Amino acid sequence: MSYRAVARKDFQDAVRSRWIWVLSALFIVAFAGPALLRFTLGIGLGDTNEATGITVLFIQIMKEGTAILVPIIAIVVGYASITRERESGTLKLLLSLPHSRGDVVLGKVLGRSAVVALPIAIGFLVAGLVLIPAASLEAVSRFVAFALLTVVLGVVFVGLAVGISAASETDRQAMVGSVGLFLLTSLFWGTASSRIASALNEYAGVSVQQQYLVELGLKVVNPVAAYKTLIDSLYMTQFDARVGLFQFFLIPNQDAIAALGNELPVVFTDPVIAALLVLWFVVPVYVGMTVFERVDL
Repeated sequence: MSYRAVARKDFQDAVRSRWIWVLSALFIVAFAGPALLRFTLGIGLGDTNEATGITVLFIQIMKEGTAILVPIIAIVVGYASITRERESGTLKLLLSLPHSRGDVVLGKVLGRSAVVALPIAIGFLVAGLVLIPAASLEAVSRFVAFALLTVVLGVVFVGLAVGISAASETDRQAMVGSVGLFLLTSLFWGTASSRIASALNEYAGVSVQQQYLVELGLKVVNPVAAYKTLIDSLYMTQFDARVGLFQFFLIPNQDAIAALGNELPVVFTDPVIAALLVLWFVVPVYVGMTVFERVDL
């Protein structure tokens, strides 16, 4: 199929430009470096319980770093995927071949997703060789789930970046849109969610419980927060994972815990939040493809 040819060429270009090798080295250092500390400290060597604890600690620590590093790399890889070829004129040459505009967008998404996903997988593989041998089966399954969710996060932000690139006229527009979205999801979303929910409580008369439910709903729509809380669900209850979105650093928000009670509506379960995360990939790609189909090149 035509989109496969576009994806294959995009991936091969990344290999030739050494993007794959640079990113692989970066993720190996980022993931395997902390894992190697167990040898330096002599922790969990041959002891299953200690090794399992180290694996969980690795997940807890690394999720904060991957939630920032992976989206940044995905945006760098994807934001100019279409606009750069559009500005250089090579896009018209590409479209003169038996490729539709939809093929180009889909091919770019798949190709750039592979460019991001493969180095992440390599980084986790190296870290796994360090962490997994002495760990329990449960810890291994958590580690694998952490790796898969991190790949999903990378693919989601590739989809966002390529979708924005498809809907933009220039590299500058695509970069501003992608960076702006990253800053929104990583820095400002949580604060905005809190203020909106507080305003509803103060001016619209919603109850304290409803206030925290609204705030939680706004928080989990954020792809970065969705990723983090799904990671937390690997080693704690779903309720505790959701309430964790209210904590300041490692300090629990007792007001939120008291207001929310012991059980949350079904919309806050893992499958629903995972579906929201997938929508962050599907919708931007579809919108970008639709705009790209209609634009005059």
